[in-house]
Amino acid sequence: MSDLLKRSIVAVVLLGVLALMLIFGGWIQVAVFTFAAVVSVIEMDRMFRNKGIRILTPPLFIQAGLQTVLLMLISEYGFPKFSLPALFIIVFLYIVTERILNGKRTTEDFIATLFVMVYPLLLIMCFGLFGFNRWDVSRMALFMVFAGPSMADNNAYLFGSKFGKHKLCPSISPHKTVEGYIAGLIGGPIGGLIVYFMQKLWGFDIHWAWLVGLGLIGAVIGQFGDLLASTFKRWSGIKDFGRIFPGHGGVIDRLDSAMVFAPFVAFIFWYFIR
Repeated sequence: MSDLLKRSIVAVVLLGVLALMLIFGGWIQVAVFTFAAVVSVIEMDRMFRNKGIRILTPPLFIQAGLQTVLLMLISEYGFPKFSLPALFIIVFLYIVTERILNGKRTTEDFIATLFVMVYPLLLIMCFGLFGFNRWDVSRMALFMVFAGPSMADNNAYLFGSKFGKHKLCPSISPHKTVEGYIAGLIGGPIGGLIVYFMQKLWGFDIHWAWLVGLGLIGAVIGQFGDLLASTFKRWSGIKDFGRIFPGHGGVIDRLDSAMVFAPFVAFIFWYFIR
């Protein structure tokens, strides 16, 4: 089986998973993002180990396993809101206490562990800020988080591979070009238009300007997120964060653009659209 065929099959499967979340939401969404968070801890542990750094994984797995579940319980079932910050406090104290009591734990290990609490875990948790209820307008926010950066990434790849001549950030990602980046800025708004027309299936009527504008911003932020992830990979000397998706890399490789865009989408939807 060729690499292109493998990549295409995985892309179809991932689109199917996104469709399931958009159609059903709820616990399917919780399961997908909990799985993504848990695997991301494994991938970050692998990355840091490549540089001789040993993060403390047990509290990170606790955060990964519970953060989206708690968001679901809070948003849909009226669970006490203090439970989520309580989770972060417990995880933080676990990490700090272990550093104090474990003489073999280096300061680099400690700082790296705290970093993983935020990147990628806190960013992945932001996917759970919307979309659980299938008839809530935030369902389109979840769609927007992926549509904008994905269309920008696809445009940048297709156009850049054929017409790209000027390197964008050769020291970070030698294959990215200025031409591809500009094409990505066109792809993002196209993603916004896709969300605009698809929202009719749910009976929503968000103005096209909001979604096209978000698509453009998603193209900018998403490509920034991609470059940020490339910075970490180049620093640690790895090609991909993982191998779980043949031809696509790992969970973080697939979510690097969307997860830095998710907090912004959540803010716009909560305060201006919803």
